[in-house]
Amino acid sequence: MTIGEQSYFNLETFKHEVLSKGLARNNRFELIINVPPILEEGELGISHPGSSDQMKVIVSPNNTKRVSLFCETASFPNHNIQTKPYRIYGVPYQRPVTSEYGGDGIAFTFYVDRSMVVKNFFDAWTQSIVQKNTFLVSYQKDYAVDMTIKQLDEQNNVTYENILEEAFPRSLNLMELNNSTQGQTHRLIVLFAYRKWNNPAIPKLNDVELSG
Repeated sequence: MTIGEQSYFNLETFKHEVLSKGLARNNRFELIINVPPILEEGELGISHPGSSDQMKVIVSPNNTKRVSLFCETASFPNHNIQTKPYRIYGVPYQRPVTSEYGGDGIAFTFYVDRSMVVKNFFDAWTQSIVQKNTFLVSYQKDYAVDMTIKQLDEQNNVTYENILEEAFPRSLNLMELNNSTQGQTHRLIVLFAYRKWNNPAIPKLNDVELSG
């Protein structure tokens, strides 16, 4: 654009775009959590030693759907490209060297139901990662799962999604008990670690023909 040239921005055009197509709302989302293999046996069971009928109920498909439904806050993960300065002559420029997907931690907040199914589910998951009596660490393929975060529109149509690959809970926050509080409910903050994330709408590199 040169000085004196007409700008593309027009208030009426902007208003038309917003009113006709709408804006994405941060309260329209869905979180899908799959049951980790170590808590599965068929559909209801638990594969590691010491499983019980009570635990089978905790990790039942209906209860895992309840856990997803009770998610209060979530976030789409970040993505940073690490660069290093490169200079041939004159002013240096930045060259990308690697990507970071923020996999060290992303927090989700969950409402906790009266029967404590949400808390029991995450207790079972975290204690299956590092066995509480032997402190042996399970195989990653047994406790890590893919988690999907979906953006929804006002008609509950999925407009965007991220998949967290090889995710697992690494930290559960304190849940305070206090006789002086009235009418307040429990919330559980779970910090998840994951390897990386992907947007399934974007083709993978191997699916794209790169030109020389």
